[in-house]
Amino acid sequence: MRKIYCNALKLFCLIGHLMGSGVAVGSDLSNYQMKLRQAGVDMLENLEVSYVFGGASLGDDKACDLCNDCLEKLQPSPKLRFKECPVCNKCSIDCSHFTQMVFARAGLPFPYITTTQILEMDPAKLENNYHLSSLGTNIGQIIPGDMLVYRGHVVIVESIHSLDSGDIVHATGGKDIKVPGQGIQRERFVQLSSFRGDLLKVVRHSKLAALIGSKDEGRPFKMRRVEKKAVVH
Repeated sequence: MRKIYCNALKLFCLIGHLMGSGVAVGSDLSNYQMKLRQAGVDMLENLEVSYVFGGASLGDDKACDLCNDCLEKLQPSPKLRFKECPVCNKCSIDCSHFTQMVFARAGLPFPYITTTQILEMDPAKLENNYHLSSLGTNIGQIIPGDMLVYRGHVVIVESIHSLDSGDIVHATGGKDIKVPGQGIQRERFVQLSSFRGDLLKVVRHSKLAALIGSKDEGRPFKMRRVEKKAVVH
């Protein structure tokens, strides 16, 4: 009962925030943005999965526990985790696979693509083959639901606070991760233009891009702020 109440309260607050932002709750754009946010939040709050470079599987609790236990014992670097802990093949994730999963769960699928491919691919091919629109590096056009690509990393924008400040959600093996099982994280009030080095490309799913009449139409939409999860082991 408490869980149902909390979920209802979250939805009520989110709808109220959307109405206050001036974006129609029933619009296709805001609906997709809400679905993207919820997909990210669901994975953030309900999965205890570790970051592993190349990880692409969300196994059952047993598989995740075996991976997390191995990583905690051996403490290999992110790129050596498959070699040291082969059990992680059944439950682990990296940034590009996490991003693809979030969009698929929100009803905006696209074929798997690495960050290197996103950066190097011709924009026309990126759109035709992967349904992703390349928007350059202008931070003034970023809206919730955009993907920000840095060298070797990609994140999803969850909310915008100011021109170069926002909340993002991503899969990471960064130094702030204290124990295994915290591979999915939310970072608040990050500097979007330099979160993981220089911002190299803003990418938007083509379906979202088609719903925006001008580059700033979706900008006022803000996803409700939620504190970063804490995982207790």
